[in-house]
Amino acid sequence: MTFSLFQILLAVALLAFVGVWRRQQSKRKQRSWDDIVTALRANDWGLDEVSERYLYRGGIKATPADIWKRIDGARGLWAMYCNAPLLVQLADYAAEHGTDPDEALLESLRSDAFQIRLCVLMALMKYAMSHSTVGASVNAHRATALYSEMLARLTTLFQESAGQLFPRYLEAM
Repeated sequence: MTFSLFQILLAVALLAFVGVWRRQQSKRKQRSWDDIVTALRANDWGLDEVSERYLYRGGIKATPADIWKRIDGARGLWAMYCNAPLLVQLADYAAEHGTDPDEALLESLRSDAFQIRLCVLMALMKYAMSHSTVGASVNAHRATALYSEMLARLTTLFQESAGQLFPRYLEAM
């Protein structure tokens, strides 16, 4: 009796999760440009200081040893964590409203967002466990480099596929 009750509760919980997930996905697809841009965290944590050419070329000009203080530590990492899925939503918006988007580029942006979030979580965990920036700096450096590459790819997508949105993109960034 208890085993079947457990199965029923598990099935109900799974159905509830799927329902909530589908609802969030449909809301996400209905977001406007302004909704997405408003949700972005401001770049006041130093990415433009460590980027080679902010928005136009990936790569950073900081070593793993000094990246922590240059991106304002956990604050900058959390901004990257929160912005990564929003940048993917901007890419989806550009693909939807642009002409002939590059599917490989869109897929690489999604992969970058996942990797950024993973690196940020690893860096924050190492920082929380050791209270030292030494271990966290390597993952912070990797997350920052990926974030810079992602912004460069997103800029390319807007330039090539959604030129009419490019000025709004630059203004938002």
